[in-house]
Amino acid sequence: MHLNRGPRTWLCAAGALAALALLATSPALAVDNGAAARELAAVLAAYDRYSADVDPIAAGQRGDLVALGRWPDDGQLAVARHQHLLAGLGARLAKLAGAQLNDEEQLNRDLLRDRLELDLAGYAFDEERIPFNTGDGFFTVPDYAADGIKLRTEAQARAWIAKLAALPAYYATETDNMRRGLRTHFVRPRLVVEKVAATLARRAAQAADDSPLLKPLAELPDSLSPALRSALRTDALRIVRLEVKPAERRLAEFFAQDYLPGAAPGLGIGELPNGGAYYDYLIRRHASTSMTPARIHALGIEEIARIDGEMRGAIAATGFSGSRAEFLHFLRTDPQFRASSVEDYLQRTRDLAKRTDALLPRYFGVLPRLTYGVELVAPNLKESSSGYNPGSPEQGLSGTVVVNVDSDALDQSPLYGMPAWFLHEGVPGHHLQIALAQEQGGRPLFRQNSDVNAFVEGWALYSERLGGEMGLYRTPYELFGRLSLEMWRACRLVVDTGIHVMGWTREQAVACLRDNTGLSQRAIDSEVDRYIGWPGQALGYKIGEIRIRELRARAEKALGPRFDLRAFHDAVLLPGPMPLDLLEARMDRWLNAQREK
Repeated sequence: MHLNRGPRTWLCAAGALAALALLATSPALAVDNGAAARELAAVLAAYDRYSADVDPIAAGQRGDLVALGRWPDDGQLAVARHQHLLAGLGARLAKLAGAQLNDEEQLNRDLLRDRLELDLAGYAFDEERIPFNTGDGFFTVPDYAADGIKLRTEAQARAWIAKLAALPAYYATETDNMRRGLRTHFVRPRLVVEKVAATLARRAAQAADDSPLLKPLAELPDSLSPALRSALRTDALRIVRLEVKPAERRLAEFFAQDYLPGAAPGLGIGELPNGGAYYDYLIRRHASTSMTPARIHALGIEEIARIDGEMRGAIAATGFSGSRAEFLHFLRTDPQFRASSVEDYLQRTRDLAKRTDALLPRYFGVLPRLTYGVELVAPNLKESSSGYNPGSPEQGLSGTVVVNVDSDALDQSPLYGMPAWFLHEGVPGHHLQIALAQEQGGRPLFRQNSDVNAFVEGWALYSERLGGEMGLYRTPYELFGRLSLEMWRACRLVVDTGIHVMGWTREQAVACLRDNTGLSQRAIDSEVDRYIGWPGQALGYKIGEIRIRELRARAEKALGPRFDLRAFHDAVLLPGPMPLDLLEARMDRWLNAQREK
């Protein structure tokens, strides 16, 4: 899954450090318990308003009509305003450090404090200068917005049309930010920029009538008259033709003529100005850990060795008598592991989805009401790495497991890897976890829609392993497929740190995945390019999964026959995503409560 699609703001280093100091030194608020709870509620409400301001895409999906007509504003004036607001909220929150609050209030306080500290520390790096990675970024925000909205009224349709008219200004702001990146040599590598430039060139050449941004207006309800529906679509097409398409062409020209010549010649973020410190920050943000790059690299090597032993056992179970390299070649080339068509692959995934749904009540006490579907990726998002798109309870939109398979390259999506992939993206992985968080009413919005990477991706990787307990791997080949995907995530720890800190070449990164996993060559190439363009994000999967497994092992040992797996899963998921240290502290309290029962 690809998270973190929303806008990120920036602030100067001095401002960030001052705000952090304020968080650390503000005196505790000397108020009674009721006043402390009211002050916390006010801070949480203010932060939710801030979130709606910086992420109008999500706010529009929740029904905010004003937000529906806006794009994120990453301009310097807006960011300065956000900086001031967050520093003020941090100061107010710091005064509640010693206040007497109930358990839920304490969790809200601690989660928001962590988020504010992380945001303020990150803003010092002026990330708006690089608002994209290998397959996603500011240029796919409009596509996801169009895919995730259902227009039901004339007012909503006109707000969407206003949003289309505002798109050129959004692109102009992002272009200004990237020009600042060129001036300060804080830019993406040439390999990444070439891919994005090609995507933008194709988009600019697309006919206005085929724009995916018109999709919401193509699905207007019958409650609007035919004449009104036609008029709205005509207005939208005119804006796309006269305003959006020229803006897309300007953006493509900027990438080809200005950004590409100024792209970074190396691969690692550590080679950029202040890049080493930035990578350390990204480790904290994406992996929710203070481990050093060297320790993460060593952990990856340890995990590769452990998983390798399990893979050898799975190979033996298949009866294959050749070498490991020969087995991998067999998996990559034998027709039995290939779907006969895209529709065949899609149908097999849907069949697996229903088999999995039937087993969920045995492993979870609380399940989400929101359903999910399995659909082919939209053509305009083929380059995206997203495998799951969250639904919207407010709009009545289901979640979507996204199948990205090409009819002319079915060998690149082997069937033996499909079960583990689905368990990660669908249930009990991303859909179950994200939908449960969305449905927990009475909580601040930031908790219902939180994207703590190490928790979200760690849970999804844990779900792949849980699929073995659920009996969903029916052949030794499918079991090997799961181990291959786990090995892939272990290799990420080695490859990501290797590229961004240790000076690895692309060839070294490719070799690590080729020699240790069953991934196809095309998948390996795509993944390595993803790590180059999105430093740190790939670290969260294994680090989060290891922590969740450790917490489960601790509970199993302490409770023995009284351990209830359904209760453990509910305790992990129902509070929503959180940083790993806070998760561990909360699960320790849960375990103590279970002991006392």
